[in-house]
Amino acid sequence: MQQAGQGGGLWQQPVFVGLFASTLFLALGSQIYQLALPLILYELTHSLNAMSQLRAVEFLPNLLLAVFIGVWVDRVCRRRWAQRSLLAMALLLGVAGGLLAQGWLPLWGFYPLAFVMMLCNYITAICRFGLVKHSVPQALLMPATSYLNTLFNLFAVTGPMLSGLLIAFASLAWGMWLPALLFVLSSLALLRVPAMPPLAASERHFATELAAGWAALRANRPLWQLAWAVVLANGASGVAEVLQLFRLRDSLGLSPAQLGVLYGVAGIGGIAAGLSVTWLRQRLGLGRVVMLAFALEGLGMVAMAMLQQVWLLGLVMLASSFVVVCGNVCVWSYRQESTPLALIGRVSGITGSLFKLLMPLGLWLSGALAGSWPLSQLMLAAALLSVLAALCCRLGAVYRVA
Repeated sequence: MQQAGQGGGLWQQPVFVGLFASTLFLALGSQIYQLALPLILYELTHSLNAMSQLRAVEFLPNLLLAVFIGVWVDRVCRRRWAQRSLLAMALLLGVAGGLLAQGWLPLWGFYPLAFVMMLCNYITAICRFGLVKHSVPQALLMPATSYLNTLFNLFAVTGPMLSGLLIAFASLAWGMWLPALLFVLSSLALLRVPAMPPLAASERHFATELAAGWAALRANRPLWQLAWAVVLANGASGVAEVLQLFRLRDSLGLSPAQLGVLYGVAGIGGIAAGLSVTWLRQRLGLGRVVMLAFALEGLGMVAMAMLQQVWLLGLVMLASSFVVVCGNVCVWSYRQESTPLALIGRVSGITGSLFKLLMPLGLWLSGALAGSWPLSQLMLAAALLSVLAALCCRLGAVYRVA
């Protein structure tokens, strides 16, 4: 039952307030370590292939395990497992930072670290989706998703900046230690969220539960078609992000501190999107917002492949961040709005696997082809994939979703 129905306002819901506080620390920690990890690896290897492989490994938990996580999350206390995942991330980064500071962290150690970190991060995210669905009334799901997502974009301004400054002027290990502390604080903030038991279920068979989630997704035609459009868009953006980071650092010679500032500027676009996406949906409709987001993201990839001036690149990154966040919030909101509470974990898990389907392959190919293909051509190929995702939205049922 969505308890918020009697509460009146979003900020009167204790579960949402607790989740907001927890997400605040999680968002800042995530933004720091997600830029720090590939940058640290680059400082040690100066290799695009190593960075691409690291990003590919980060997407494997979603691709391989999201379905199992989704079924499992519907069976357990979501708050407790979100806390355990956050503490596991803190422990991993704390230990890895210590090994790095002593020079004992081998290069291959970055890959299992990235895999387990993303696994724990995904468990936390699925638990958070379920808690929001449980506590927030249907009419407030879009603003709730927007507020939580805005935190990630707010700290996209300061997180990369901190990450770049830590790597440039302090020990590389602090790129891991600071996020570890923030994940501990995020776990403690969840103590404000009631430990709600999972919904009672007559079946506890994995295949039966998974089939119910799959049937619900297939029956939701707009979400089913949207999921495949997101497969294309995410495949494009995953490749473009790594190529963009490598081009800025290696080809254009920007320092880690300059990169941090540039990504911080881009985060301002995400904040603006989080504050305006509800208004945009009311004016244009959800389907049109998603279609435009995919198309404009592809246009941004073309600009990032061609431009040389740092200030122009910053403006393009700011605009791209705006459209990407608008698209993401609409996708996540529609998934929550159109999925029954009892199936939210399973549908989130299945779509989570689908959303990342092309990312590992695309990243592996971009790393393998980087030696023989110009970066600009690889980024243009990613842009075409994003435009194709927009076309799928225009021709599909999701385009008519208000």
